[in-house]
Amino acid sequence: MNLKNLFLGLLGALAITATACHQKDTKSTIVSNEETNRLSVKSMQDDLNLLWAAIKEMHPAYGIYTPADSLQTAFDKTYASIDKPLGESEFISRVYPFLCQLKCGHTQLKHSEGYKKTAADKEPHLPFEVLVRNHRAWVTTRQSNKLNTGDELLSVNAVPVAQIISHGADLYCGDGNSQTFKELFLSEYDGFEDACYQYYHWKGPYHISLKTQAGVVKNLTLDTAGKNSIVPPKQVNNFAGWTDAKNTDYLPLRFLKNSKTAYFTAKTFQYNDTTLYKEIFKQIHQQQIKNLVLDLRHNTGGDIRVAIQLLSYLADAPFHIIKGIKSRIPDPSVNNFAKYFDTARTASFKTGFQPGSKEGAWYRIGFKPVFGQVYGALPLAKANHYNGNLLVLIDGATFSSAALFTAALKSQCKSAKFIGRETAGAEEGCDGGTIQHLTLPNTRVIVEFPWMRLDAFAKDPLPGRGIIPGYSVLYTPEDVVTQNDPDLKKALGLISEIGK
Repeated sequence: MNLKNLFLGLLGALAITATACHQKDTKSTIVSNEETNRLSVKSMQDDLNLLWAAIKEMHPAYGIYTPADSLQTAFDKTYASIDKPLGESEFISRVYPFLCQLKCGHTQLKHSEGYKKTAADKEPHLPFEVLVRNHRAWVTTRQSNKLNTGDELLSVNAVPVAQIISHGADLYCGDGNSQTFKELFLSEYDGFEDACYQYYHWKGPYHISLKTQAGVVKNLTLDTAGKNSIVPPKQVNNFAGWTDAKNTDYLPLRFLKNSKTAYFTAKTFQYNDTTLYKEIFKQIHQQQIKNLVLDLRHNTGGDIRVAIQLLSYLADAPFHIIKGIKSRIPDPSVNNFAKYFDTARTASFKTGFQPGSKEGAWYRIGFKPVFGQVYGALPLAKANHYNGNLLVLIDGATFSSAALFTAALKSQCKSAKFIGRETAGAEEGCDGGTIQHLTLPNTRVIVEFPWMRLDAFAKDPLPGRGIIPGYSVLYTPEDVVTQNDPDLKKALGLISEIGK
């Protein structure tokens, strides 16, 4: 699952501050093999019961997007389906559709600490990749001359593509009701392929029904992917006519020649970014930039205190990043499942947060001042604040603290125009703060389990939806394979209109 593994790791970034601590357990260092090491029905059902009990007691998404009785129905269905020994991957795939009903992108399943696949467990790869949108899929990269970029897949092994997409969307959790993350996961990070293998257990050959761009329906038989002999198309140079700024390290800053336009990519928020922001906005000021394209696509979050520093250069006035942090129990570190949570992460929570008073059905959580201010009006940057036109690129991987940042920017920067696709993170807020690791005691499977909920600083958000761009842009299969960037082209088009 190549790139997907990288993405899943990035989605583990915490909404407040990333924590690298993880407590190792010698009991979980067994090398697993899906065929020989099967998990017993009792061990899986007992662990599922424990997970459900923990969710009901303290998970911040419980009952927000899916009613409690519907969650109970989903749990009962999953519990009943575990009626025979399963491999660890099978168990995870079986539990995911239930877990996805929480609609929390910070709640994910991970293999046990020592899990390793053997050659017998190797997953086959499809001889093509896809672009998924609105429960349809089109071929992008291909490994067979029988296929063409832009062909629409209708079915695989007689199963309609919409059905495959539906099952694939249940193999990883997302925030609220936004579909853009699910579509990106299925398209860009092998989610469609995972559905074919993990849900349907197909290993090839594959019987494909497709429709060409000319409208001709074809039925093909294709083998599992091998060495690709297809010559890739010529790649688009999206930055022809731009110059790269110096001294910005891993954060790209570019200037459009003969224009007062700059492009800046804000990647996942890291501690060193703060120093780089000073250099970046100094150069933007020196170049007298009037139009700034801020790229937040694939920014999956990170340290919200770093996001605050970026927002200080862009907001119209002293600003807010979040409305508050809350939990369902008075002190998340004191719970009935403490022995199953990572003690190092619990210690990190105690260092950075402090329990507060009850407010309605929730308990307010404070952020200890030594770790920086996140509540209240925050000051603008003292030097090189940007006051020009702002065009913000977002997509289905703009998540966690990056979505909180986007929501705050949308409500506190009048010049900002948003381009691309709906964010993965909900505009109203997300679960996070501390992303705990709950180790299920029998199977040793790890559950990424947020302890708190962060309310975004947003005006009139649509419940369960991400930040929806004012200018929606859809990619074509040809854009994908040539790496063309229609989002950037749309931004430049808007800049041209502003200048008229």
